[in-house]
Amino acid sequence: MFKSLLNNNNYLCVYRQSKGFTLLEVLVALVFVAVVLTGLVKGVAENVNNANELRDKTFAQWVAVNKINEWRLQNLFPAISRTTGQQMMGDQEWYWASQVIKTEDKNIRRVELSVYKDEETRDRKLQPVMRLTSFLSKAI
Repeated sequence: MFKSLLNNNNYLCVYRQSKGFTLLEVLVALVFVAVVLTGLVKGVAENVNNANELRDKTFAQWVAVNKINEWRLQNLFPAISRTTGQQMMGDQEWYWASQVIKTEDKNIRRVELSVYKDEETRDRKLQPVMRLTSFLSKAI
């Protein structure tokens, strides 16, 4: 690390230039790597959450559209009421609730159909995964 030279009966110490990293440089590099990796992990986790939410919304929309189309195919003119049910979609049981509302035209009913991931959320009328509004009319 250092070499001593004799100069006028005094020892002169000359330090050699080291070729490694100092402890401070290593710590700064580790902090930088930790911050970058934390950001990457957070980004990946957000992408996974977004993909799961998109999948759930897609399945919930299919459940709602299927139910409305089922009523249309049956030429059903629903009574003003609230009904609930469940339907299997994407290897999961989905729970729906429909609210049939009277409109100004006596031949048309407004149907608000909400789809939930579980029965408790539906029964407590919490935020649905998907809400679809449609109109059904009497058969002509």
